[in-house]
Amino acid sequence: MRTLVIALTAGVLASAAAPVAQRGGGAAAPTNLQVLPKDTPQQDVVALMQQFTQALGVQCIYCHVLAAPEPPPPLDDAPAPPAAGRGRGRGQGPPPMNYASDERPQKATARAMLRLVNDINATLRARLTKPSSEVVAVQCATCHRGITDPKPLTELLSRTMLTKGEGAAVAMYRELRQKYDGTQAYDFREPVLLTLAQQSLATGKPDDALAWARLNLEVYPRSVGTYLALSEVHTRKRDTSAAISDLEKALEIDPGNVQAKSQIELLKKK
Repeated sequence: MRTLVIALTAGVLASAAAPVAQRGGGAAAPTNLQVLPKDTPQQDVVALMQQFTQALGVQCIYCHVLAAPEPPPPLDDAPAPPAAGRGRGRGQGPPPMNYASDERPQKATARAMLRLVNDINATLRARLTKPSSEVVAVQCATCHRGITDPKPLTELLSRTMLTKGEGAAVAMYRELRQKYDGTQAYDFREPVLLTLAQQSLATGKPDDALAWARLNLEVYPRSVGTYLALSEVHTRKRDTSAAISDLEKALEIDPGNVQAKSQIELLKKK
């Protein structure tokens, strides 16, 4: 469990941890540790940093600053040969970082969030009757899933539709899907846009509902639920012929769909 807790406090953001790499030698012991134990070995800190960057999909520079450049040698001294891995061209290593610096505000945010993660896991272990080994622990990746701002897709799309309109919301969905489809960053399953369409319709926004449903059909052209939703939208907009056409398309895909059958009969009677 101690290993688990340390893993959950992963990364240099949590610890403000590793020092500036010593030029011409190995790295010194970590400094400015504030979440991890003060005596955490440097190699453990680096391993946790790697877990953290993977969880957020970032690089070290997201939270750390570059080390100050080494001052030039005196003019009467011959320049020292370049250190291995620091020259130009092949074999050039990454620039040295000042890992202990607290200059970037992201480090303070990360420390607070990772303390929260530890508190959540400690509370779970204390209050649940399960053995500690069976308790599902919260981790950075639980929420972030490879992105820095882990807002749900529905929240992003709804806010964009509200503030910037249909075109921007549709463009955002297409862009995010192209970039993140196949990852765990966002939920692109069929019900997501369908849920947005139903919510829009319930709040008296049939045009928004129409946009979500049509967008869903681009990705899921055989979505019976989306055709049913489209029929409801067109009915609300008093376009009976379009509503019937939607239901007929749903029945082409699922001939036994009871809801589509009953609804099409009702509309034809009207």
